Amino acid sequence: MKMIPSQPYSASNKKSNNAEYRVFDKLKESFVGSNKYIAFHSLNLTKHQYKRFGEADFVIICEYGLFVFEVKGGSISCNEGVWYSTNNDGKHNISNPFTQAETAMHAISKAIKETKFNNLNISIGYGGIFPSGSWIVKSSEWDREIICDANNFKNFEAFLSKFFKYWHSKKANQKCGHLSVENIKAIANFLRPNFEMIETLSSQLYNQEEIVLKLTKDQYKLLDIVAANQRVMCSGGAGTGKTFLALELARRIAREDKRVVFVCKSEWLKQYLTSKVNNEFVTISTIAGAQVDMRRLGVDKYDVLIVDEGQDLFNVVDIDKLENLLTGELSKGEWYIFHDANHQALEVVDKDALKFLNDIPHAEIPLTTNCRNTNPILKYVEKLLDVDMGKKDEINGPKVIQTFASGEINILENTINQLLADGVPTSHITLLSDLEYAKSSAALLSDKLQSKITQLDDYSIRNFPSDGVSFAEIKNFKGLENEVIILIDLPKPDKNIKKDKALYYVAMSRAKGLLNIIYTN
Repeated sequence: MKMIPSQPYSASNKKSNNAEYRVFDKLKESFVGSNKYIAFHSLNLTKHQYKRFGEADFVIICEYGLFVFEVKGGSISCNEGVWYSTNNDGKHNISNPFTQAETAMHAISKAIKETKFNNLNISIGYGGIFPSGSWIVKSSEWDREIICDANNFKNFEAFLSKFFKYWHSKKANQKCGHLSVENIKAIANFLRPNFEMIETLSSQLYNQEEIVLKLTKDQYKLLDIVAANQRVMCSGGAGTGKTFLALELARRIAREDKRVVFVCKSEWLKQYLTSKVNNEFVTISTIAGAQVDMRRLGVDKYDVLIVDEGQDLFNVVDIDKLENLLTGELSKGEWYIFHDANHQALEVVDKDALKFLNDIPHAEIPLTTNCRNTNPILKYVEKLLDVDMGKKDEINGPKVIQTFASGEINILENTINQLLADGVPTSHITLLSDLEYAKSSAALLSDKLQSKITQLDDYSIRNFPSDGVSFAEIKNFKGLENEVIILIDLPKPDKNIKKDKALYYVAMSRAKGLLNIIYTN
């Protein structure tokens, strides 16, 4: 089946995010080789019955007609007519999924009938997909044929075939014929036409944000591989999604009522991650404070250890601290260490610490797909610093801007003002320097611009991104990111100086959409 788009949209604001990715993959694997099936992910609806703007999770146009699916992940329940979804974030009210799908179906059908396709008799239908559970409840409000649960999700193509025939045979659709390939393509082009327009800078950043924020399909599969092993060293360069994968792994393991300790070195990263996780079975700690946190919780040992930015802990002192946190220690316990594959090329490594870890039986899993940086950023950093930034689809973004100047303050001020004029929100912009704020170029900006700057620290990072333009020292921003990074107060790096390469590598790889470097002469 042809999918439009070819990769699933990011649905970071939806509770069903992972479920939609699974459905997307199943649809893509169905009716392979046939030109009579086209599916849309997340189709906007302007003709919705009761919403100003609506959305359909999945819409299929095929020889049998037009069909709409609503997808719900997690556990679904209904009590006295009120529907609920339960997932890692708790229990939430949701709309009746069948009502959602039906109203979306009528909205799309109405839009089609108001066009040149009004003479076509098109079969229409709707259904619900619940890939995480078994649907056993019977009701007069739905027919079993329109429900795909975890059981028939395993043979999804067979379910779809029965589903299409069920709706095509309904009384209201009996006079409808089969759609030709030409009509299928024409309706598909009406629902989501191809076009080209010139994008503003802010639009480029917003579009790129949808792409780079989501975990790729391969990375979701990797989670299953990681979780299937008791001990894992997961390596990947900056931007390959290590932190997101580590957090998701912690959440998954916590569902088994196992106590998980998530360890990093940076206090900033610890505070930031703590704000993202609300689970009594997951403790976020720095390596320096992990023992204290464990005593405060009254825990003798943790069941599982997860380490992020592990390259910062590849020394015998910190390895020994990790040993004392884990049931069975490192040799026999359950642990997952995420580390940067470029670390050994950029910095001096404690070989004894690495040998100790490598001698323990474990799985080695590489992360090779960059899901943070645009291609212009990725290629710039790779060429300048001779590091592997991972592979990425050919997705364009704003080019990297580099300036060599003695009048750095004026250039910096003009750069920020231009970004704001282009519609880039202040929260999307971070200034990175190797100097503290008082000694940096940012401290010399006009009072008007300085009033828009938030100096990040280990407290304010919990609410990052803030409302204003943020400022941070490079060393503290490791493991974090923002849409626009403006790098200041640094000379052009010398490829022969390893410490410079490591510093620039961290700074440049923080940018998701736009990297602007103002080199000092």
